[in-house]
Amino acid sequence: MADDKLSVQILEGARPGEKVMVLVGVLNAETAFQFRDSVRQNESAMLVIDMSGVRYVDSSGLGVLIGTYVSFERNCRRLLLAGLNDRTWDLFRTCRIEDVFTRYPTAADAERTMPIFGVGPRTGSAPRHAD
Repeated sequence: MADDKLSVQILEGARPGEKVMVLVGVLNAETAFQFRDSVRQNESAMLVIDMSGVRYVDSSGLGVLIGTYVSFERNCRRLLLAGLNDRTWDLFRTCRIEDVFTRYPTAADAERTMPIFGVGPRTGSAPRHAD
């Protein structure tokens, strides 16, 4: 069904070492592997996932986001989420993982939180919920 598809586009970020992954569609059991494979091909130090075009996330989609976050943390990389709609954020709250991710209104807002000279360790200066 066309409504159950996910479009993934990877754009250059504002600075070297940064990428923006733009998702459009749904992140569910049918599209989670596509998303995971796209993330695995990306080797940037910081990845902003722009989810403003994501209509729906199910438990499989949530699981792949958590797995991506863990992988990035383990490899000293940053993963930031931007443009999540309230319905998706409510799923994060229901699963009690809203404190794991930092949520930004837009990809540009997420990119602005990073140090100018590359991606360093977290300093605690960025808010956990920027919305």
